[in-house]
Amino acid sequence: MVECNLALHYSGGLDANKWRERHGRGEVPDALPYGFDRLARYSVKVSPVSLRVSRDAFFVRGPRIFGGYEWVETAASRRTVGGSDVVLCWDERVGVPAALMAGTRNHPPVVTGVIWLADVAGRRPGSLKIARCALRRSSRIFTLSTAQIPPLRTQLGIPEGRFSHVLFGVDSTFFRTSVNPPKKGLVVSVGNDRHRDFETLIRGLSQGWSRLAELRLAELRLELVTARNVAVPPWLGRRRNRLTLPEVSDLYRAASMVVVCLRPNLHVSGVTVVLEAMASGRPVVVTDTPGIRDYVDHGRTGILVPPYDTDALAEAVVHLVLDPDRAAALGAAARLDVEHRLNTEAQARRFATLLREL
Repeated sequence: MVECNLALHYSGGLDANKWRERHGRGEVPDALPYGFDRLARYSVKVSPVSLRVSRDAFFVRGPRIFGGYEWVETAASRRTVGGSDVVLCWDERVGVPAALMAGTRNHPPVVTGVIWLADVAGRRPGSLKIARCALRRSSRIFTLSTAQIPPLRTQLGIPEGRFSHVLFGVDSTFFRTSVNPPKKGLVVSVGNDRHRDFETLIRGLSQGWSRLAELRLAELRLELVTARNVAVPPWLGRRRNRLTLPEVSDLYRAASMVVVCLRPNLHVSGVTVVLEAMASGRPVVVTDTPGIRDYVDHGRTGILVPPYDTDALAEAVVHLVLDPDRAAALGAAARLDVEHRLNTEAQARRFATLLREL
């Protein structure tokens, strides 16, 4: 029995129908992005909102200068959400325009995620002022990081009771462990966003490479997957522009560890890669940014290092290379944590609870 008809709105032109096709070919995890197909188990009928305009058209791109929000794309979908009980927007790019329409004739209540608003770096001029007006009309705002809620509550002037923290999850069947042992000294790092700290990554791993070379006990090699123009010394490893998700999954399973270096941020940048690596049973070394402790238990499921601290990064990496039993224990504990609470099934349960509370 269907208890809730949910219109699901993704941003960035993400096409749910094409995603389903790719999922059927084994190219991507979950039947819908972020596992929202799993809400069907909780009596929620999910209808992804179809993009009804060309994102590249000038009249569509032009209005995005106002805060970076997807005004035309969201407005064009208004007729398709009219029969829904609630509209759920993955992030503020569509959530802010949708919230402005909430309460108007035939428009359902809006639940939206907020990812980037709490971080000053990269925030577009005027975006916060527009969001303050719009998000007060939303029924609920969810974040993936507990660290986002206090500043958002202050910046938006919205009571704390309207916020929900929803732990993120990944598909633990798509990202899985390997029966083969990892390649000793193989360090993998993946990611493109503006909060990645490639300078600390390269400097810290270079220090680790030098220490291991002096000991003559092991070698270190970096496999960096990023579209960013990052120079990797040939003796340290290589950079690859892009891999398919199955290729990334294979790379995780081959790695001795996965390292994610970040600049300070509130929205847990890098959490997708961190959880994918944990699901693959690999130990993770991650910058200790606000909110990451929602996901990584330092010393049990991963190692957290201070921002910009190349010495701490080198020490953590060398320690895991020289102590494979410790690395294996961290990876095994990480996999169990994903199976228990950091997977898309658990995330769907949390969204189902949120929807029932409206």
